[in-house]
Amino acid sequence: MPINSRNKGATFERQIANALMQDLNLRNPVKRILEQTRTKELPDLTLGNWCIECKAYGSGAEPRPDWWEQVLASSKGDDLKPALVYKFNNRPIKVRVLASSINEKIQNNLVTVDLLWPDFIQIILELFQKDIELHEQNFQA
Repeated sequence: MPINSRNKGATFERQIANALMQDLNLRNPVKRILEQTRTKELPDLTLGNWCIECKAYGSGAEPRPDWWEQVLASSKGDDLKPALVYKFNNRPIKVRVLASSINEKIQNNLVTVDLLWPDFIQIILELFQKDIELHEQNFQA
């Protein structure tokens, strides 16, 4: 039975939204941006100033360059930080971010870092409490 890639992508986005809520102990849900299916350059999810693009793919080990370009386009703007969350079958979830997002002393915006999911969560908890607070404040029921 063929896999519907749109459904697979939406399922992965929901999985990551739920994982963010659980792993960061958020009171308010992380919601999918449904307009992103119709409007270019919108991320799948946001958390504070993080623009998060989610990609689940069958085989492979490295994300495609156009995935990274997509999250860079969605994070254009003041203080916005791109994060590409990706997963291949039978491999762990990883997150690609700009090294300068983690350490502002790194000036070269071409340098990226790929993190395992638990490492990304720990970095958010330790360095980006402001983004968690922003998410909790901006939530609208």
